[in-house]
Amino acid sequence: MTKHTMYFSTFLLVCLLFGVKSQDNNMKDAIGFPEVDENLNTVNKQNRNPVFLPSRCKENELYYPGDQPDDWICDCRPGYLYHPETDSCWMAFRRGPCRHDEFLVLPTNSIIPECEKNPCKMDSLVSWNGKCEPLGSTNACGDTFPPVILWVNATTISLECLVMDFDFRFSDIAPKICPPGCRRSVQNKCRPDISTNERQLQVHENDSLVTLCSFDTKLK
Repeated sequence: MTKHTMYFSTFLLVCLLFGVKSQDNNMKDAIGFPEVDENLNTVNKQNRNPVFLPSRCKENELYYPGDQPDDWICDCRPGYLYHPETDSCWMAFRRGPCRHDEFLVLPTNSIIPECEKNPCKMDSLVSWNGKCEPLGSTNACGDTFPPVILWVNATTISLECLVMDFDFRFSDIAPKICPPGCRRSVQNKCRPDISTNERQLQVHENDSLVTLCSFDTKLK
């Protein structure tokens, strides 16, 4: 081995070690946000949640845990489809990489999404019960409690009326509070406030007040 070759090999080794160390440091300094995994088929054995880690994953991707402690991988977030031609994740039933009058869907018995004509001809509008409704609409699903919205089922990749889940990062939805005369217990349940409703409890111990406290309300 020549002296020049030795120097070159040493240089490559130093660069490799520096690159690995730099990558480790970047991971240590990275900030991640836990997310709710809507697809029960992707939940790992340790019940670890995926993480929003923009310094590691691409747009519309989450950092998913595997079944081993150090097993993590970037993949599309729930309700999004991987499009091989653009090497990106796009939300189902949205225009994404398709033409202006199309949206991205996952055909039956296929793992490759395709662009199809959107009957409503406008991004974010979908056909539901014979009408064009916006994704995320509560009116499309009727007046129900708990409230439901027209959204993409992350498991079946189909449109459904789904119960709203407020446990996402940066959520601006008002937190739930207990009804008047009730307070939240350490078990995160609404229970009658004995300190302020002692007389009422004596009369309605197993009746209306206890029943009322079983329903959460929202801050206006």
